[in-house]
Amino acid sequence: MENTAPCTYVRRAVGRTVDRLCSERGISQSGFAAMISVDRSHLNQLINGKHNFTLDMLVKIADGLDVPLAELFSELGELPPSKLALSYNRPEAADEEPGASGARGRRGH
Repeated sequence: MENTAPCTYVRRAVGRTVDRLCSERGISQSGFAAMISVDRSHLNQLINGKHNFTLDMLVKIADGLDVPLAELFSELGELPPSKLALSYNRPEAADEEPGASGARGRRGH
């Protein structure tokens, strides 16, 4: 895996897939941007991992390339989230056992 932040890694992987799919179809980035009604420079920044893809944009891109949405994530394979090394500092509620489910901070309900 690249030595970058996990979300940047995912953005770049999706961007490489979009770029590859365009190339396989003989479509330039400029041509594809016009096809899906997106500014060419914005599409370029998405493909290069400099901006986040929105869900709407991913759907538009998949539709424009005539591929299932999941195909845009194909370079990631079966990479589980744990391999992305995401960590969230979410403290356990004082009245909950670690790993317990249910509403946080509700007592006597």
